[in-house]
Amino acid sequence: MSLKNVQKAYEKVGADDPLWAILTDDKKRGNKWDPEEFFETGRNEINAVIAYLKSLDANINFGHALDFGCGVGRLTQGLCHHFDRATGVDISHSMIAGANAYNKFGAKCTYITNTEPNLKCLSSNTFDFVYTNIVLQHMAPRYQAEYIKEFFRILKPGGTALFQVRTPKGSSPKPGSFGEKMYNFKMERLKPFWKVVRGRPPIQVHTISPHIVEQIIADSGATILDVTVLDKRVRTWIKNLRYCVVKPA
Repeated sequence: MSLKNVQKAYEKVGADDPLWAILTDDKKRGNKWDPEEFFETGRNEINAVIAYLKSLDANINFGHALDFGCGVGRLTQGLCHHFDRATGVDISHSMIAGANAYNKFGAKCTYITNTEPNLKCLSSNTFDFVYTNIVLQHMAPRYQAEYIKEFFRILKPGGTALFQVRTPKGSSPKPGSFGEKMYNFKMERLKPFWKVVRGRPPIQVHTISPHIVEQIIADSGATILDVTVLDKRVRTWIKNLRYCVVKPA
């Protein structure tokens, strides 16, 4: 049910104010983002990502890149400046419609709508690089875990995944426990409801325990190159972590 609610929320903001929904600067709310300025932030972010990967001596094949949770393609188009091909996938039809409208790279840049709790729409061993930022945190931990598993399925041997998650100070509730049911009610129902009452989009924000993420990585046989704390402004009980992980060749 939660994933359908996530889709519903992004269908609405994707139709009403998509650029602000992706970069929520209150000064830009009400379709005030200049598209060129907006997409320039994507180019800058990807340029910084490439510089970071080079600083790690990561062996990147600049063939086919995936932007998971692409929205209107802010980062997908940034990836096109470095990779031969880039694919963006998003849960929202309205966001994908916007991405196609803004596409400046023709067939080099493609977009796919995916509403399933998996990435079966994408073939195994297809991508050299998977990137996602400020996306996984908007879905419940059970979905985050499944998508992270899928990243390693769709990566080519030797491919690299760079993904961001929010992690709590303590542990995530155990699957099937009463604590998980209470967490799901609070984060998937109650908090989005109060956002609507306050006139805000009912976007969910979730955490996932590092031990869950790292167990998925270990089970895939992948290697963690680096883990970085991204945003020190978030509350002290939350860490914003970025994992750089290489699939075995």
